[in-house]
Amino acid sequence: MALKRGIVELEEYNPKWADDYKKEEKLLKEVLGDEIIEIHHIGSTSIPGLKAKPVIDILIVIKSLNDIDKIEEILKNYDYENRGQQGVSDRYFFAKGSEDARTHYIHFVEPNSNTYYNQVYFKKYLIEHPEYIKKYCDLKQELASKYANERPKYTQGKNEFITNVIKLAKEEYDD
Repeated sequence: MALKRGIVELEEYNPKWADDYKKEEKLLKEVLGDEIIEIHHIGSTSIPGLKAKPVIDILIVIKSLNDIDKIEEILKNYDYENRGQQGVSDRYFFAKGSEDARTHYIHFVEPNSNTYYNQVYFKKYLIEHPEYIKKYCDLKQELASKYANERPKYTQGKNEFITNVIKLAKEEYDD
């Protein structure tokens, strides 16, 4: 399981991804300890039946993004690179593995941030509404065929779908 940076390559859902997540979760809890408030398997590899790029996405809630330098110092010993905020102001993004073999992504957020709710709600909504898994799968396949070597265009092509699902999720889950 690994993917070259910038490439779009989808695989059928693999139950092994849950095991890969659990293994990494265990490591992260050991090395980050009390820095972690919550940790979640997110993204397409966390949703049974959904095709995905074979990279495990992890959401970690920390007290403050001001602690990111301390976390970066710890994680660089485990092949993680701080890739900055990547245009998302309430998140820090870390990638594990070389540019030719990415294996894990971590999204660090603070409690109750927009990114936190967007990630958690998106996953929950897809799992509870399987018809959206099929729609998302079809869209991802179409975009992957079109933009196999243009990851930014592939990602941009998913934005409208993701935004709509998050809107539906917020309508359903917010009190």
